[in-house]
Amino acid sequence: NPLYVILSVMLALAANVGASAASIEHEAASVTPQLEEAKTQNFALKTNLIYDALLMPNVELECRINNRWSLAAEADVAWWKNDGRHKYYQIMNFAAEGRYWFHSYKPWHGHYVGLSAGGGKFDLEGGRTGYKGEGFLTGLSYGFMFPVSSCLSFDAEVGFGYLYAQYKVYKPQDDHYLFQHKSRTNYFGPVKVKFSLVWRFNAFDSKAGK
Repeated sequence: NPLYVILSVMLALAANVGASAASIEHEAASVTPQLEEAKTQNFALKTNLIYDALLMPNVELECRINNRWSLAAEADVAWWKNDGRHKYYQIMNFAAEGRYWFHSYKPWHGHYVGLSAGGGKFDLEGGRTGYKGEGFLTGLSYGFMFPVSSCLSFDAEVGFGYLYAQYKVYKPQDDHYLFQHKSRTNYFGPVKVKFSLVWRFNAFDSKAGK
């Protein structure tokens, strides 16, 4: 029966086309997450615009471990001296932070919480009294990052925790520093405020097979 033969051929062709489409769809589904992962920037370089405005140059490097976790390290340095009878504004601080990112539709987007620790030294003197010493701080933070382009973002963050500092109090007089006494401070409360400009990037070019 010619009609039967024609129908059989059409059904066979339809089955082959359906199987091919299913195979292509399966391969696309397996490849798409890899492509999305390849497009995702795994590193972020930041500078806190608030500290910059306070003449404290700073830099932070953050590494994305996966969609939920990242690690960050930062350095803040203001090493200024106005030699009109001293007037020191010197702060050197280093800190590290681990961050947990809440669910969002893309990496580097949305809300996160962090646990940080760091320390450094300082010399603050406004002309009458100086404070020179070292400090340590640790605390919890909350932040929100939002993109403005394919590589740039803004990151807003606040932190609360514990600060310990020990220091010497001195009086500047002519070219001398008159030691007064030693002191220490234990402080609980806000420990940082950030509004950072963020540049997201990959350390290696995935197209080069690296």
